[in-house]
Amino acid sequence: MSRSDGDPLRLALAGACALALAMAIGRFAYTPMLPPMLESGGLTLAGAGIVASSNFAGYLAGALLATRTFFAADRVLWLRAGIVLSVASTAAMALEAGTAGWAALRFVAGAASAFVLVYTSGMIFEVAARHARPMLGSLVYSGVGVGIALTALVVFAGRGAGLDAPSLWLAMGAIAAALALAPWRSLTLAAPGRHGGDGSAAAPPPGAATALRRLIVAYACLGFGYVITATFIVVMVRRLPNAPAWEFWAWMTVGLAGAPSNWLWARLAGRIGPYRAIVAAFLLEAIGVALAALGSGPIAILAGAALLGGTFLAITALGLSAARTLVADKPDQTIARMTVAFSLGQIAGPALGGWLAERSGSFVSASWLAVATLLVGAALTASAGRALSATGSVKASPG
Repeated sequence: MSRSDGDPLRLALAGACALALAMAIGRFAYTPMLPPMLESGGLTLAGAGIVASSNFAGYLAGALLATRTFFAADRVLWLRAGIVLSVASTAAMALEAGTAGWAALRFVAGAASAFVLVYTSGMIFEVAARHARPMLGSLVYSGVGVGIALTALVVFAGRGAGLDAPSLWLAMGAIAAALALAPWRSLTLAAPGRHGGDGSAAAPPPGAATALRRLIVAYACLGFGYVITATFIVVMVRRLPNAPAWEFWAWMTVGLAGAPSNWLWARLAGRIGPYRAIVAAFLLEAIGVALAALGSGPIAILAGAALLGGTFLAITALGLSAARTLVADKPDQTIARMTVAFSLGQIAGPALGGWLAERSGSFVSASWLAVATLLVGAALTASAGRALSATGSVKASPG
């Protein structure tokens, strides 16, 4: 048994550090960094949307590459490569690279984060199944929420100390490097060997094809619906008095709400079923997006931040898990299709949201579009659940 498999809890904590550096910092630190970057004059709102979309395009490319046999066969090597690129591309954002240069760096960061997410998740889920400790996954994904809260704290404290955007990016890179130590040493579980099955793959449940198509489109709606607010929420609060403090609390709230969300929603899904849980999360997220953009005071914006953070990570996890149960014989292909749909929504959201905000002077129209998209996602998920319930094949939990 490898060192990585010797202590499941230590492995899960190392995985949480990996996701904190690659996802919370490598992908989402850009959100609290937007105000100082905009204030420096080197970036416009439309440019900010392009840079954000480039990151999500990189994630799409990385997620598709990570499933290829060439990379997956030596996942420890490529996980470490993803960690190195996450740290390096974060620190390199300190360069005065302009919109095109920053977009290229964010593309690399997005691709690296996908490699880290895919291979970290694979290792943790294998060990969790081996040791019959399924909640280890919730611990791992809490790293994203905790990391988001950490980025809020770093930016708030740094700006209070007079640091400019390049200095803050260097600080983010240093923190990512420190977080890399634990996964570098512990996440060393080799990819499982190929096993020849008996050729009797489980038949998909009745209505599975219809349900999966609707779930995939709903997943694209999630990608578009959450990402405009997740990218620009700290810019939305600039209209409030004492804006730097509210920027901090808005993004901190997203992170603190996201940290326990997977665990809480997984328990709820076990009680009411995965599809009802996903629909409820979609509706709450739509309310959160509306509050963040349309609320007239800090309470509304913080409530919106809490609803956003408390739902988008959970819908991501529940949606993937539900989809895997629909096509049990092709889980990798199913995850790839879901990832493509989600990523396409993410890519379109920031670019369109930034463009609309620059033309209209606010995020109201972009946020209403996001709300409508989330409601469509809720309706499609409910329809997917009905397609299965009509045949009696909805499971009590997402797996």
